[in-house]
Amino acid sequence: MSKNIPLVRRLWGGLLSLFPIPRKMTGERHRRAEPCRMCGCLEGLKISEVHYWDIKECDLMTCPQCNLTQFDPMLTDEETALGCYAYYIQETMAESRHSQLRNCVRNYRRGVAFASRLKAKGIRPSRVLELGPGSGYFAAGMQFVFEQAEFTVLDVLDEVLDRIKAEHGFKTIKATPETIDTSACGRFDLVVARDIIEHVGDISKVTKNVLEILDDGGYFHFITPNGHEDAWAGFARWRLSAQPSEILINHVNYFDGRGLERFLNKLGFATVDFYNYGLKGTRRGRGWGLRDKNACTPSTRKSAASMVRQNEGKLRAFDVVKREVLNEWWLHPKLKSLAPWYCRFRDRCIIRLPVHLNVGHEIFALLQKK
Repeated sequence: MSKNIPLVRRLWGGLLSLFPIPRKMTGERHRRAEPCRMCGCLEGLKISEVHYWDIKECDLMTCPQCNLTQFDPMLTDEETALGCYAYYIQETMAESRHSQLRNCVRNYRRGVAFASRLKAKGIRPSRVLELGPGSGYFAAGMQFVFEQAEFTVLDVLDEVLDRIKAEHGFKTIKATPETIDTSACGRFDLVVARDIIEHVGDISKVTKNVLEILDDGGYFHFITPNGHEDAWAGFARWRLSAQPSEILINHVNYFDGRGLERFLNKLGFATVDFYNYGLKGTRRGRGWGLRDKNACTPSTRKSAASMVRQNEGKLRAFDVVKREVLNEWWLHPKLKSLAPWYCRFRDRCIIRLPVHLNVGHEIFALLQKK
């Protein structure tokens, strides 16, 4: 765990300690259906009940040892696949082409900004793997900075891998973070997993796989929601009305930053950066406000199978092309040297909070294999 918290983060921590933020999530102690996937504890504090579509009813259980909150029991691979596909259809149908393009540009810009900050730290990876690459534009933004680096992406969907290979020319691996063949995939200087680990069923298996495919001294970067604020909506619904929450996106892990950092340090990672950021939800009551507006929608047992059956044929193809994304003024050849500075300015994070405060929407982590 990082021992020297920067002075600015300590000052923010002191200021926030004057207010009742965050508020503690409490629950009755129960024996779990399945052990904690991070520390193996067999007991947990039940903070709410959730319905994952109409597929499965689970408890949200907080581990008293590592503070990881998880679905209990965990979703099976088949349940996850159906729910994820139904959610993908729902979100794709609601997203306009303009929104697709805007998201691709934003991801590209964030990739440039992140790679530029790595370069400023003296980190210059030559082999990069991204887990769950989405559109591939975050990795493409990194490639803008590290032009000579070799990029590989991992996903379980052929359509995602085929599109990324055709559009960006990256190497591809078809697998999940849990099932990757670590003996055959090669070694990497940097593994990126942005908004991925909250979805995986076995966080211990995933992080051990990452450790195995990293070269000595290699880096692991991820962002994931701060579990306290992410689980708060379900906790608030349970406390206000004792109703199960409707969960349509498979966030099955709700990480406590302190417990997660300790787990990774013990596993074999040294902390480079580990902090919380993003206070929009906090200002609105996430993590401390027991009001209906901060609570999840009560379960309606929405049918995943019906969502797929009724709308699968209406899906619009992903039709954003790279030349449109790169048609930004800051990517003009004459302004190439200014692009990293512009991207870092747009992606700046002014308030970075120590993870022990449990305040902020997102956890940012950069770790190095010992």
